[in-house]
Amino acid sequence: MIARFSRLLRRSADVYLETGSRTLAVRFLCHVTATKFVSLLQRLWAFRHVVLPWRVVAEARRVEAIRADSRLMIAIVVSGGLGDLIVIARCLRDLQAKIEPFSFDVFAPLPALAQWVFAAVPGFERAFSDTLEASLRRSYDALLRMNQTIVVQHQATRWARVRREPLTVATFGLINRRRKEIELYIHHHPHLDNGLGRFAVYRSRSRRDFLHHMAGLQYAGDELDIASDSEIVARCGLEGRRFVTIHNGFDTSFVIAGRRATKCYPHFPGVVAGIKASRPDVLIVQIGTATSEPIAGVDLDLVGQTSLSEVAGLLRATSLHIDNEGGLVHLAACYGRRSLVVFGPTPADYFGYPDNINVTPQHCGGCWWIDELWMDRCPRGLPEPECMFTQPPENIVYLALEALGPRTSLDRAGAQLINSPVNSGAAG
Repeated sequence: MIARFSRLLRRSADVYLETGSRTLAVRFLCHVTATKFVSLLQRLWAFRHVVLPWRVVAEARRVEAIRADSRLMIAIVVSGGLGDLIVIARCLRDLQAKIEPFSFDVFAPLPALAQWVFAAVPGFERAFSDTLEASLRRSYDALLRMNQTIVVQHQATRWARVRREPLTVATFGLINRRRKEIELYIHHHPHLDNGLGRFAVYRSRSRRDFLHHMAGLQYAGDELDIASDSEIVARCGLEGRRFVTIHNGFDTSFVIAGRRATKCYPHFPGVVAGIKASRPDVLIVQIGTATSEPIAGVDLDLVGQTSLSEVAGLLRATSLHIDNEGGLVHLAACYGRRSLVVFGPTPADYFGYPDNINVTPQHCGGCWWIDELWMDRCPRGLPEPECMFTQPPENIVYLALEALGPRTSLDRAGAQLINSPVNSGAAG
């Protein structure tokens, strides 16, 4: 707790030193404190199970009943946002196909979100708050920590039982061997995640399949049947209409000093105007939550008005999803939907999906986790992040129209941009 408070004060001091604004530094401190207070209340509510020990006993008995069925029962401790959970879920899906059948519970900062995502994976039982991990971990045969990497917790593994499963033992052994190559990154997660991303790319891997690499798994594809509200399309009057979704927010659990994160593309109003000028038949629907900014010109603004299940229903039916890099891009891929993603601080070669349109910066970029304030401001000290601000909206419009199919005309500026050496690989 003391270490976290010290880190918070250091980040606030960094905001002041880099901006010269006490107001901005205090605002940042208050924003973080308020967000963490809400998180603390959620964790205290989850912690009631520890205060009521018979609830813990009941869950332990449930785990024992599953273990009595000769299946391994594994605890999966996760962290991160929606995109991270989806990547982990795909890994567990493919792990089920390689080793002996197992059941698993998930311990997560947001158990409701984890319950929704992991329900699509065979063997999933329940999701709990990660505050319960210490109370229940002794009930399981093994414990895996999964975020950007996989770690097998040796001391929490019942090896006498696990050794009965030769495929599981072999896979755990491979994870441990490959862990040795990246121990530095694991120990300093998330602060050295940029280095981990470079390591993965040089191994011909990306965010979507690096966990598979660690466990020696065959990647079975992006699609994952996460539950969605299919009726949302009709409720929004979109049934029988062609539409694209657009999003410009970021993970609500990531606290920044200002209104817009460095990874958020600022020129989406121009993109909307350009698409509508050429394709008035295509409706544009904005989705998102509290971190999204209104985009002028959209046909339907659903920011803050939909659940994640409803957003999933829209993504399942969209003709194209336009976004910054983030969790909704991962979710769209689960339904086989293509995204047009504007990259800046986060590297496209690590986070990009091969079937998406991954637009790389024309200048700079790739400063993801270069320091703790990478989402707050440009590390080079520029007033605005050059990687995002110098990406012309005409380029995004052209790529979107290409993805949507036949159109009335091709604007000359777009043609020049798409054929220029800088953007020759933008379509990815």
